Amino acid sequence: MVVESVIVLGTEKTRAETVQAYSRLAPGDTITAEELTRAERRLVATGLFQEVRVSTQPIGDSRVNVVLQVQDKASWVVAPTFSVSNSNIGGGVLYAEANLWGRSKKFATAVQVSTAESGLFVGYLDPNLFGFPPLRLSLEGQLRSDRVEEYQPGASHDVPEVQRRTRLNSASVASELSVMIVERVRVAAKYRLMFIDAQEPSAEAPVLEPAFEPGSVQRDSSLRLMVGVDTRQNLHAIMEGLNIEGSLEISNPGVWSHFRYKRFGLLYRHGLRFFEEHNLVLRGELAAGVDLPFHQELVAGAASLRGFIYRQFRGDTRASFTAEYHFPLFTVRSLAFRGVAFSDIGMLTWRSIPEDRRLLDVNGRVVRGYLPDAHDGVGGATVAQGLGLGLRLFLRSVVLPLVGVDVAYGVNSGEFRFYLVAGVNPS
Repeated sequence: MVVESVIVLGTEKTRAETVQAYSRLAPGDTITAEELTRAERRLVATGLFQEVRVSTQPIGDSRVNVVLQVQDKASWVVAPTFSVSNSNIGGGVLYAEANLWGRSKKFATAVQVSTAESGLFVGYLDPNLFGFPPLRLSLEGQLRSDRVEEYQPGASHDVPEVQRRTRLNSASVASELSVMIVERVRVAAKYRLMFIDAQEPSAEAPVLEPAFEPGSVQRDSSLRLMVGVDTRQNLHAIMEGLNIEGSLEISNPGVWSHFRYKRFGLLYRHGLRFFEEHNLVLRGELAAGVDLPFHQELVAGAASLRGFIYRQFRGDTRASFTAEYHFPLFTVRSLAFRGVAFSDIGMLTWRSIPEDRRLLDVNGRVVRGYLPDAHDGVGGATVAQGLGLGLRLFLRSVVLPLVGVDVAYGVNSGEFRFYLVAGVNPS
């Protein structure tokens, strides 16, 4: 069949040319039934529509009109955000628009106040730059005040003791440009500029030697390069497809930074669909840093390792694996209630701690003072696992914040911990 024309019906906000661009169908294309199915999936995966139907109208001589029938979601939301986990409780308000000017551009701004981190976030995402869906541009800015707590090492403590508290204030801007090649290979470059201000450690904790030497504001700039294969599609509450990507982030005076460090990453994500509405989601990661300053160290706990305290574990090397099985429970009108069973496993360590237990930046300033009982190498590694069950709520017809509740059991500590997230994480 040869496409004579592409007809877009049902849109109230989304521009017809945006719908057609995402379908990747145009007059003169030769199409099959399989290509029509792929076009329908592409439109669903945008997250802009609650209903999508792709059909043809024969007009003779093997020529057809392609009809893209869609129903827009309500694209904007003003919503409270709320999160509860051990050592981090807070909330705020968020405004998000997922379909600016009917061209699928996205904007979000949020204010958050919590016991661990508070601040302001503003972000913009153009997922089809110049009307070309494979090209994406993101811009973001943050003002943040972060209370960083370091805990006694090991994963077996039911209530781990805080060894040091450090207040870090920061302001940052970042931009990423990425291109998707033949709908599979993604290449991206991201530049970030951050100003970081470290305060004296709290006198309420046992360790008073600074983790980051207080003084003048430091400039942390970095360039991150990424390449990977990404076939994932979010089809309402189901995630399908495979993502494997490698990344390298560098920070040095050559990119206008006061720091000198590197970070390597390898990420695996895979969504498998079963029985129409069941979903197995797998995620594995290997990450390693060289000379990471305190504010760039790798962490785990709570959202990234359920069953443990928020950012309980730290290091310059991390390996993690998460498996989640999502399944339907029941539906009330367009509100879907889904359950999840999960397992989180994480390993963190420092590969090498300097003999004087201090890491310096390019100007000789201490940017990492290690705790007295921190150990490096295999002997200092922490391996932890959490198991649990959760509940997820999805609203098909509105761009609505996700509500999630998890109860996790820390295998090492024998403790149950509860996590609640109401709202959207703007990052």
